[in-house]
Amino acid sequence: MPLKGRSHPPTKLYQQDTVRRIGPNQSLGIVLRCWHDAEDVSPHTALNDPMMRPLRPGEVGVSFLVNGGEREILPESELRLIDRSIQPGDFCKKSIDDVQSGVVTNVLVKGRIEHVISGEPVEGWKTLDDVQTRLDAEIGDYVIYDDWIGQVIELFDESLIEISTGQLVRLPELSSRLSIGEKGNEIIPPPTGSMYNLFGSFFSAGGSRPDSVDTVIDVEHTVYAIAWLAVSQMIDSATAETKTRPQKFWSGKDIGKLTLIRGRSDLEMRVGDRVRPRNNTGTPFTRHRRDDANALFEVHLFIVTETETTLDVLWQDGTKESVRSTEVIPYLNPDEYDSWPGDHVFWKSEENRRHAIVQSVNAIDRTAKVLLPDTNTIEVVSVLELDPYGTSDPSAAFPPSGSDGLGVCRGDFVFVHPSGATNGFEKPVVPKIGEVEPWVRENPIVDGQLGGWRKEMADVGTVIAARRATEGVRESSAIVHPVQGSGNFTWIGEVIGLKLDGTIEVAHPDSTVEIYPLERLTKLHDGMEQLENALWGDGGDSYDGHSGDEGEEIWSMDEDGVWQPDLNGGDWEDENDEMQLVEDDSIEVVSGGWADESMENSADKPEIPTPEVPLAQNTRLPALEDPGPTDKCAVETTLTWDRFEILSSAPLDHAFISSPPAQPSKSFLSRLTKEYRVLSSSLPDTIIVRAYEDRADLLRSLIIGPENTPYEDAPMMIDWKLDSNFPHSPPVAHFHSWTNGNGRVNPNLYEEGKVCLSILGTWSGDRDEIWSAARSSLLQAFVSIQGLVLVKEPWFCEPAYDKLRGTEEGIVNRYDGRACALVSMLNEGIFSRLYSEKAYVLSRAFVRRALEVPLGSLDSEIKWLYYGNHRLDKVLRDARALIKKSTASQVNDADQELAVPRLTTGGIITLERTLSKLQVLLDNNRT
Repeated sequence: MPLKGRSHPPTKLYQQDTVRRIGPNQSLGIVLRCWHDAEDVSPHTALNDPMMRPLRPGEVGVSFLVNGGEREILPESELRLIDRSIQPGDFCKKSIDDVQSGVVTNVLVKGRIEHVISGEPVEGWKTLDDVQTRLDAEIGDYVIYDDWIGQVIELFDESLIEISTGQLVRLPELSSRLSIGEKGNEIIPPPTGSMYNLFGSFFSAGGSRPDSVDTVIDVEHTVYAIAWLAVSQMIDSATAETKTRPQKFWSGKDIGKLTLIRGRSDLEMRVGDRVRPRNNTGTPFTRHRRDDANALFEVHLFIVTETETTLDVLWQDGTKESVRSTEVIPYLNPDEYDSWPGDHVFWKSEENRRHAIVQSVNAIDRTAKVLLPDTNTIEVVSVLELDPYGTSDPSAAFPPSGSDGLGVCRGDFVFVHPSGATNGFEKPVVPKIGEVEPWVRENPIVDGQLGGWRKEMADVGTVIAARRATEGVRESSAIVHPVQGSGNFTWIGEVIGLKLDGTIEVAHPDSTVEIYPLERLTKLHDGMEQLENALWGDGGDSYDGHSGDEGEEIWSMDEDGVWQPDLNGGDWEDENDEMQLVEDDSIEVVSGGWADESMENSADKPEIPTPEVPLAQNTRLPALEDPGPTDKCAVETTLTWDRFEILSSAPLDHAFISSPPAQPSKSFLSRLTKEYRVLSSSLPDTIIVRAYEDRADLLRSLIIGPENTPYEDAPMMIDWKLDSNFPHSPPVAHFHSWTNGNGRVNPNLYEEGKVCLSILGTWSGDRDEIWSAARSSLLQAFVSIQGLVLVKEPWFCEPAYDKLRGTEEGIVNRYDGRACALVSMLNEGIFSRLYSEKAYVLSRAFVRRALEVPLGSLDSEIKWLYYGNHRLDKVLRDARALIKKSTASQVNDADQELAVPRLTTGGIITLERTLSKLQVLLDNNRT
């Protein structure tokens, strides 16, 4: 809902939006950065490029289409949204606080154009029926040759530049830097031996050249570098083995042997695109003198100056709608349970995991209608029981990555297998093939010069340019486009539709459309995507734990949100500083902090000293008693159990039991003794820790979820390993995720066990947040997880969302009420509450897992907590009360302060399954 008192609609911009500046200078621009982006820009980058400075709330970075692409950071309020670039297969919403989302099934773009050099406009809107876009292959485009599909990864261009005297200069260079119509005084770089005028003589661009504006009047791609990815799956294996990879460089007449194929999104117009009219009659053009004979060079090319995009959207509830792209917003971070009609998913029940096809989704109730192909029946299920990404079976032979999901998506390029053949995998898993050759990954620069294949390509391009200039040799052919309806290339195509019966609609390069069963398709692994993943790492949200090199300048953000050098940033405390743990007078902190101490009885296998344990805080567990049949049993609010113990041996189910033991030094053991002493006296009663005599490098912790959080009463078990460099390196944590493949219970707690936290070096953080041998401790790590991760609103643990939450008050105060609709969403807490519901439902299953499968070192504690201390009674009682309240029509305002005030229908379905199992456990224990 809009903010109260708003008198105008909110402005909310996203990357690639087309905007116009409000005011006298109504220049058009493209949004490159937004204040709400999940980015982490180094302040050092901002020094080199002011466009990359950290953005304040409400700011965006824009590249304008005038003055050579002038870039500027502006408040959103100074810009008006003109058009929004959204492609088929993208997800969108009608508003930022709308729970339902849709998938774009088709895009229609019309645009206004003007001559690329003269700027003379052409009247009216133009569509693809009127103009042709991008006739040449560009970087990232797919090409076909001899049953192979490849991807253009680099170009060598020869550009024709007109200088102020009217002379034409031929400029050969690696990479596609220039476009026809570009103007400026920096078009021609400093003079090199590879720049020639049109008559073959070397042209000097030195100081004698007039300081004037140059214009690009033609650009030709003379050399293509192509990475060949995979061969057709329609040919038999024997034939495929004879198909060797084609050459990597293509030039001259060889270019005419390549066939260019593009997806639907690549064909539509965008602002800044160069297009050619299908009919030149009556359209403006420019003439340029070509040689001494006064031959003229004509330019019939136009630039798209404005677009208007219409989308066909399929909403989750199955309805379809055509809307202007400016009437929706991009849905950039879909929930892990989000799915749309036609999607192939797994439905996970207690007994098995079944292939299902989504028919519709009720986003408010969190339920979905799915078709089960094995019985040809439709079921209504909880979305919390759906697995759209194939993560519920980590041991699968082909675990798809989370970003690809199961089945296929609109916009995917796919290979088609012959009729009667399959891709070799069980539905709905679809494999992906296409491997970038090793040469593509070669370093571009060697000893300050072009290296590897790039140097080889530049040499080829330079030779071609020299022959053209000196000998007049011009051997080249245009790249081929598929002939409509020819029947060629039916072995490859683009996914354009997902049918409700599970079949897939595929558009082939010759414009024919066919429908295939899912098992006949294999996805093409995009080469540029592979290179990008290699550059950033597959886990884009990981952090290498680097806390900065010695001597690196420390930066911090001031109260106005501006990065400034921290003049005190380099003054780190040394190990003689006193350790900072918690503010508790009962903690004994040895003067001198964590300085090394000598250990007595040091031997090859040192004995780990056992700290004296104060009995007041560590009492043996009472014997289990039969609680009787009553549902309302007293639960001890203060837990009387051994919070810290040193046991003889580490359990076999410890995550790091198979790792080689660390070789403890005197420093390691001295520090460990102090850590043990602190843990013995200072652990809160909801955290217990176990250490081991035979493995001094291992620990196990159990954290009980705090009150009024989605994790209340749930057991969170984390295993720890200390390497031999401890305490100079942080402990390594492994979280035992018992979600059964149903997704993360918290953004910081990964299903594979990773714990994402600054103090552990698994996420970036301020200087005071990362691990320090002088200031940090194991106790601090344990308490940080309980206090910073297991929180009331875990949705905000996601870094990008936490950034948004911090702006609620700041936007309103600093921008005079010009806050975006995001604030209303945050105030309502729609997505936060949905995430909390998921965390609550999943964490109830943690109780079941801990009771069904004995936990090494902690089994007796678990049984005492949930049976002897009646905590299981409380879990069942609280959950049933929440279900009852959620099904009532009346809403209590006081409930809004609760971590989980109500449940959706889907949440109730999944929760009731877990409660029935917990009740059986409780009944069995009583009998």
